[in-house]
Order: sequence, then structure tokens, then C-alpha cells
Amino acid sequence: MKLKPPKYLTNPVGAENYISLPLQRPLYEPDNGATPWYTDAIGIGTPSQKNIRFMIDTGTKNTWVTSTLCTTDACAPHNKFNAENSTSYQSNGSAEQINFGAWGSMTINPSTDVLIFPKETPLAVDFDLSTNYNGSQFKELIADGGIGIPSHMPTVMPSSTLVLNLLQQKKIIEYTIASFWYNRKEQVGEVVFGGINFSMLDENTINVVNTLDFPSDKECWLINLQSMNGLFHDGSSENMLTNVAFALDTGSSQFKGDPDFINACKKVITKNGTYPEKIIAPATVNDYPYPTLELVINGVAYLLPPEKYFIQVSETEWHLAFHFLDDCENEFLVGTTFLETVCTTFDFDNKYIVLAKPKF
Repeated sequence: MKLKPPKYLTNPVGAENYISLPLQRPLYEPDNGATPWYTDAIGIGTPSQKNIRFMIDTGTKNTWVTSTLCTTDACAPHNKFNAENSTSYQSNGSAEQINFGAWGSMTINPSTDVLIFPKETPLAVDFDLSTNYNGSQFKELIADGGIGIPSHMPTVMPSSTLVLNLLQQKKIIEYTIASFWYNRKEQVGEVVFGGINFSMLDENTINVVNTLDFPSDKECWLINLQSMNGLFHDGSSENMLTNVAFALDTGSSQFKGDPDFINACKKVITKNGTYPEKIIAPATVNDYPYPTLELVINGVAYLLPPEKYFIQVSETEWHLAFHFLDDCENEFLVGTTFLETVCTTFDFDNKYIVLAKPKF
């Protein structure tokens, strides 16, 4: 269905009216399913503590940061926020437990402090001060904290949803959107709040997609994946999935979800297990006739060659980026494995996701 283009596509704001943060990632990424994207351009507290790496996560509503109060093994690898060293820090209540499902859980103290964006005055935000992690995945995270961008605006205040705080404090004026691009080859990227960097996308390829209502998981940005197919070198194709709820999750690095969905994809990609899911040098991904993946979204086909859906975990090893996720019956999601091939805008007001092919 062709939707009416939102105003920010026909009347975009200039860079002076939105907040831009650089995105980074390591050359190699851990095989833990979490995004390798992060920004270290945000300071937190007074005076500003600038060593925290935040991931910008469209898969959760929670904004959180690792605390110096956390002394467990899972916290050891992370840079930590020291609340005692911030004169603007406030505690907002007693400790709580937050469950991230299959990912694990954390113990937090509800808190308020300021975030410092480049060239911006301090922004007061509510967030979760993490004092304990339960789950090995938190130890493997590249980021030290997360900024949640859920698909719905919260109705209960206070809220740790950053976009709502930006809107209320007039840091973004016209459009309640967050947009992303990442150039894997050049190792540079950007997240923009309140606008789009049009210099990075091909405007002729803009695809405005309606989101789905999915009551059991309101945090996710869900769209309909019309089909996912394997395109082979001999010109043949094979269908993997048809009309499934598909979450675009910047907090993930891989295809994840329902075992039936993942198995259907793996069956086609590996030719029933004939080709490996892990490749170790001197072998390369191109040594096997893996298909190009075709994702059809709102009538537009997006192609993902094998080197995009295998993640490189070291100089000599590549893993197929498809993982089962517990408690995700009938859910299918993808993260940077796909999102590094498109420019993506998440639109709160219209409940749209806008996809465009990049210029790079």
C-alpha cells in the first residue's frame, strides 16, 4: 500500500534543527546477537562523564547505564557511570528488577540526571542505573548502556524514552523521528533525532512502510515482511518465509526469533546442512554457493548477499547471523545485519518506518 509521504520527506529540516550523533562499531563483533553499533558522543552527569558507550536501541523502552555500584563479573568489562561524582544526579526510588527475556535481567535504581549532546545544553532524563546483571550476554556487550526508542510513546510519566524527553524539552521541534545510516566499508555512521541526513540516501528509493499493531510486544517496531527468498547462482529461487511480523531492531546484530522461522531460513541457506554455518580461514564465505537473500517489504525487494548475513567475529572466522530467541513465538526480527544496507527512519507520529537505499 502506498502511503502519503510524511512532511519531513517533502519539507525536511536543516541540520541546525536536529540532533546528530556519530555511530561507531568495531571491525569484528561478538556472536552474542547484540548490536555492534554505539555512540560515545553523549556525556552523562555534572561534570560530564564522557567515557560511556551507548547503543541506540529500537528494541526496548529502557534507557540504562552500567553503574560503579555493579561489581559482578558481567560488569567488569564495561565503562561505568559514577553517580556519586555527579552533582545533578537524583535517585528516584528503590531497586527494581527488569527482565529482558532471553537476554537476561538487570537490577536497577530509577534515577534522573543530565545527558550532554554535542553542541547542546544539558537534557534532564530519567534512566535506569544498573547495579547488577544476570546473564552472560551483558558481559559480552560492546556498549556500556542503552537508549531505548520503543515504537510507542509512554503514557505514564516519568519515562526514560529519550525521544519524549527531547520533544518535551524542545530539543527537537518539528518531527518526532529517529533516523539511522551506517557505512560498513568506511566504518562511519550516524543517528539523527528530529530529522534525516538526506545526503546519505537515494531519495528515489524511499519506501514508506506502515507498522503493525502487535499488542504483546509494543516496544518493537514491527512491519510485514511479505516474503524472504533465497536467490541462487543458477537463477532459481526458494521461498523461506511469507507474511511474517518483522521487527527492525537497532539493538540487535542478527536475524533472530521463532525457531520455525530460523530453521526455515537455515534450511535454504545451508542446503539442508550441506554448507557450514561457521567458516574458518583459509575458507571464505565466497567458497560456498550461499544464496542472496531477497527481503520484500511493501513491494520493494532488498538484497542481502552472503557477506552481509554472515558476521565476522575475528580475522579468521565468520558465523551465520541467524539465532533462535527464547520466548519469541511467531516473532522474527533483524538488526544491523540488514540495517547496515539501508537508511532507516523510525516515525513516532505516523507509526511509519521509512526505508531508503544509501548513496554509498
